[in-house]
Amino acid sequence: MQSEETLNVGATAALLHAEADTVLQFARRGELPGTRIGKSWVFLREDVTTFLKGHIRQETEERCRRQTTAATPEAVLVSARPHNSRRTSLPALPDIASRRRS
Repeated sequence: MQSEETLNVGATAALLHAEADTVLQFARRGELPGTRIGKSWVFLREDVTTFLKGHIRQETEERCRRQTTAATPEAVLVSARPHNSRRTSLPALPDIASRRRS
């Protein structure tokens, strides 16, 4: 029978390129499969690689989802007039009162 390779916290952290505290947080939350034997945590290499593959897959999907939603804006802001243009004065209205008298 072939035995599985076991890793301690330091070896697991090195495999994941993470800090030992990060590995312990994942283990305590139950996200990284492992067990405590005495005061030490023990992990199986296969479980650590499965954990890593799952995180890679999840984060890749999230990045793809963000890029897809960012590429198609829901609304576009259009300015009514250019910011550097000046308002023009209204044209003079004809004097209607003086036309009626004549």
